[in-house]
Amino acid sequence: MTSFRIGKGSTVQKEFYFSNGNSAKSYICMKDIPFEITTKFRSTVTGEKNQVAQMVSIRPMGEDVTWNLITREIGRRTLNLVNYDRMLDRNMESEKMSLENIHNMKEEVAAGRSKMLKLSLAYIVTSPREQLMPLKKEIISHLRKNGIKVESKRFSDVKTRNRMIRGENEGIFTDPDSASYLIPVNKGYIFHDKGTFYGHCEISGAPIFMDRSLYPSSHELVLGMTGFGKSFFVKITMLREKLTRKISLKIIDPLGEYEGLNRSIGGTDIDLLNIEMNLFEKVEFLTVKENVDRALSLLITLFDLNNEDKGIIDTALTSLYEKNESLEYLKSAIRSLSQDTYNRVSPIFEGSLKMFSAGRNPMLDGDIRIDLRNVPKKLLSFYMLLSLDLLMRSGGKGSTNIVIDEAHYLLEDNAVGSVERYLRHARHSGISLILISQSSNDFLKNRSSIAIMENCSIHVLFRHQVLSEEMVKFYSLDDGLSNFLKVEAGFNGKFSLGLFYAPGFRTIIRVQSNAEEMKKIDEIPEG
Repeated sequence: MTSFRIGKGSTVQKEFYFSNGNSAKSYICMKDIPFEITTKFRSTVTGEKNQVAQMVSIRPMGEDVTWNLITREIGRRTLNLVNYDRMLDRNMESEKMSLENIHNMKEEVAAGRSKMLKLSLAYIVTSPREQLMPLKKEIISHLRKNGIKVESKRFSDVKTRNRMIRGENEGIFTDPDSASYLIPVNKGYIFHDKGTFYGHCEISGAPIFMDRSLYPSSHELVLGMTGFGKSFFVKITMLREKLTRKISLKIIDPLGEYEGLNRSIGGTDIDLLNIEMNLFEKVEFLTVKENVDRALSLLITLFDLNNEDKGIIDTALTSLYEKNESLEYLKSAIRSLSQDTYNRVSPIFEGSLKMFSAGRNPMLDGDIRIDLRNVPKKLLSFYMLLSLDLLMRSGGKGSTNIVIDEAHYLLEDNAVGSVERYLRHARHSGISLILISQSSNDFLKNRSSIAIMENCSIHVLFRHQVLSEEMVKFYSLDDGLSNFLKVEAGFNGKFSLGLFYAPGFRTIIRVQSNAEEMKKIDEIPEG
């Protein structure tokens, strides 16, 4: 049960579920369930699937009711043990075990690791009368195996049954782990007041309205094989966020896939191949050490530098930023330490790459797409890192989403540290990074890339052919979800299905569009 206030009054919304086989639908559109339910739904009730249906109402118990119940049960069962001479030995052992379990539950509730729930269930059986009792016994046995105390009631008339559906009858006391075997839903629902419509929960049909700015980290990771809906998902959701949250949208586009979206929102296309800039200019919100690492990372993606070269350039850059000196000072500092090192990087100062140090950095305000489709593949890491550097410098007023397609090019050792650094700083400046890549396995290789995953509150997984042990562990994938990612996730010609994660929430999301939206993004769904 979720309570939320409107004006001076209070409105109560109740959640009910209908399950037939392994499918589930909700009677009432749900906003939020303030407790965690895992994904371990397994129905073992025998009989024909179309003969047994299950109706469920589940509500968290208030703190006062929870502690009254725990105190009552501890007192009652302790008193039973005091009068043990009146009990059979078997009953006494049972009471001892029950008391131990209640004390364990008390500790779990006190520590905030568990919640008490009130769960009401009704089974609608259409079997012939002679099959009713055996089927009832099987259902009760199934509930008890999952740790649920059963209060058997018969609802023979429709009025009584409807009162139970509305939550007016007492039900069964249980815990989240037990309920997870019965309720085929995941961790709550997202229904933010000013949220953007992302899609529907495939399990319950509930809509997902998300406002990423409400999360401690608003960054997003979208992962999956080529051709299975990543770009479609990002284009649709970014267009919707542009309309609902009035964000500035900036896109690093290595393959030229976002031209239609940028055109539809009136964005500006930028070609870095023909722009002068100065990559050595200090980024004001970074420390001296961070500025040194940032500039050195860019140089390493361009030149083959050994450890001695890196040390020399590090020393020269540190002096440059500490003293707020000019580019000429940097050139002289490197040359004075090692002429060989200077010769290796000299193209950036006076050769074919001089454009990256001779100009002024452009201010990339408003909606921007940096078009990198004509950049040679071996230089993509440099140009993508440089693009991110320019966009982070520009900042912007209000909320900004920076989309980075083909983000695996930034996971190389010489670049990933800079991405992780910007990810941390972006949290404090109203900037959300949306990283798109082909596999989560690419991010599970080193500390910095794992830190990127951990700093993204929102994860969306599409088709994955290979699931590493690290990936299964990171996303807590069971066999069912693993098979979903291998076989079902992706675009099927009508809609996209993906595994969606947000703080306190996990589900399979269905993303659909319409002709008007498709016209705006100017492309058929593809990864």
